[in-house]
Amino acid sequence: MKRIFYVLTLLCISIGAYSQGVKVTRIDLPEGELKWSYERPEDAKMCVPAAFTTKDGKIAGAYRYKGKTYQKEVYKMKVSLKGEIFYISNKWLSDNGFQQLTLVYNSRAMRFKDKSKAIRRALCKDKNGAFLLESNYPMTLSAFAVECSKCSTNATYLDMGEYGYGYIKKGNIVKPLFVLGIATQHKQTNWLYIE
Repeated sequence: MKRIFYVLTLLCISIGAYSQGVKVTRIDLPEGELKWSYERPEDAKMCVPAAFTTKDGKIAGAYRYKGKTYQKEVYKMKVSLKGEIFYISNKWLSDNGFQQLTLVYNSRAMRFKDKSKAIRRALCKDKNGAFLLESNYPMTLSAFAVECSKCSTNATYLDMGEYGYGYIKKGNIVKPLFVLGIATQHKQTNWLYIE
């Protein structure tokens, strides 16, 4: 029953966005330092899942926390967080970061063999700073990378699996992101956030 509700809700949202011709939505971030942690932040202004979570409930890939690197590398590139910005490189450039798929590197969209379609989310940056981008309907990873490249110089994918719930606070109002993931958010293992 949950699955049927999920599919119908996603279908309604997708049809509405598709009919409007709007493929992605830009979400501006609140002011503050980008941080990553394997501990859920208590009272963040923005919080979304970052690296993938494996089927056995672990963080997929290497990550850097408080200057120490943990686990084996899964991807060539690393996402290093530094102040209000991030860097994508083959080496760590800060004391805090994670590994994830690179969607856009130096303004060039990456290509992926995976042809599955899903709602997607990315951490992007342009000359003005970092922001989130979400697809308005299911699309392939390659198609999403192309959309990200239209408005960013660099972008990294953020986990949008079945527990892709996140939020942004504006004052005392919480704006949920990917509402359908609320029920399974307890399965998340790591978070990108702004305090």
